[in-house]
Amino acid sequence: MKNIVRMTVFAACLAISACSSTPKSKTSLIKEEVLPFLGGSLVHRYEFKNGLRLLVLQDKSSPTFAYQTWFRVGSRDEDVKYTGLAHLFEHLMFKATKTLKDGEFDRILEASGGESMNASTSRDYTDYVQELPKEHLDLIAKLEADRMVNLVVDDQQFKTEREVVQNERRYRNENSPDGLMYQEIYQQAYKVHSYRWPVIGYEEDLNRMTAQDAFAFYKKHYAPNSATIVVVGDVEPNDVVRIVTKYYGDLPSVELKPNSRTPEPEQKAAITKSMKLNIQVEKLMIGFKAPAFSHPDIPALMLVRSALSNGKSSRLYKALVETGVASSVAAYDIDDQDPSLFIIHVNLQKGKKASEASRIIMNTIQKFQNELMDAKELERSKNQLSYEIYEAINDGMERASFLGHMETILPNFSAGMKIYEQVPSVTAEQARDAARKYLQSKNMTSIIGEKK
Repeated sequence: MKNIVRMTVFAACLAISACSSTPKSKTSLIKEEVLPFLGGSLVHRYEFKNGLRLLVLQDKSSPTFAYQTWFRVGSRDEDVKYTGLAHLFEHLMFKATKTLKDGEFDRILEASGGESMNASTSRDYTDYVQELPKEHLDLIAKLEADRMVNLVVDDQQFKTEREVVQNERRYRNENSPDGLMYQEIYQQAYKVHSYRWPVIGYEEDLNRMTAQDAFAFYKKHYAPNSATIVVVGDVEPNDVVRIVTKYYGDLPSVELKPNSRTPEPEQKAAITKSMKLNIQVEKLMIGFKAPAFSHPDIPALMLVRSALSNGKSSRLYKALVETGVASSVAAYDIDDQDPSLFIIHVNLQKGKKASEASRIIMNTIQKFQNELMDAKELERSKNQLSYEIYEAINDGMERASFLGHMETILPNFSAGMKIYEQVPSVTAEQARDAARKYLQSKNMTSIIGEKK
């Protein structure tokens, strides 16, 4: 699972508005609109009769294009007895189809100059990404449409990829202190919601699965009406929609039946757990329950995160790193479809205790809750967020990822733009109120990593 940073889009984002595009001569289309993005650029957004969505952003700075397919299925959609199936299936998508033998997909793309071929699974989505020379748009559309509906899942391929995933799980989780702590904080913080298990799954669940389970997952979740295609680069929007219509327009939709998700009950007391890990210095991970990314409080909470942890001028950096208590501090998450965690992650200096860092963090937060940021800190925190968004989307692949993520966890990417556009107008009072509302001790889960 890759962790993509999504930050704040500022005033360069124009107000969201739709306008008419080309005449509707393409019978598989039901909607076309042109929407503003960064720096005056435009995103052509299409919806097809079979439920497929398509986003096209033209960028002629390089004779290449990014092609990404985002499916609205992640680990949250798994059965409790089959955790890790969404990620395991991500691996199977690179195997044989009814028209291509195992390995041909990769060989064809590599021979065509394909780069950055990758995929990832999160709690909310699975995405497949490539970057190719501009003349190969027809090729990648044909290949991706083929594996969307024609994948072959046999026992041998399944067992091979399951072992690959088991090894990946051991590397990322069992042999990674940070991975173990990240897994544990969600397990402790969530009691009923499907966010409680790790994206990569548990060993016993992976061992329980069969090729038939994987194929059933494919037929249930992989279809045009669960997908968004994002194309960013040296392309003409009309050419893209013509080619996508050619290969995807007649693909059938399916009746999507998402698993019912029980809302997580309110947490009423702090949770703390210590873990013995293969480390030389202590670690601390604190998670506060935070709202879904679509929640109106998210812009203010973004600003809180920036003021607390972004850069050497941030409050937690000064309180922990400059004082010699910690070697690093970071805050992340709060970009999930459902209510998630606002995580603060600290690596301590030798001889320092996580309990001391926890006390400093809570004292810093309490001060933030009681005293308004001054104008200088408020502006600096907003500027840090502005810098991060431009750093996070400085090429075509990253812009495509930003668009795909927003389109997948929200009704559309424009809803995400509106969230980001609110950040410059967040006041010090709103940031303080968000900290008071969410960064409470009763709302907190702490994982302490101790040396074995």
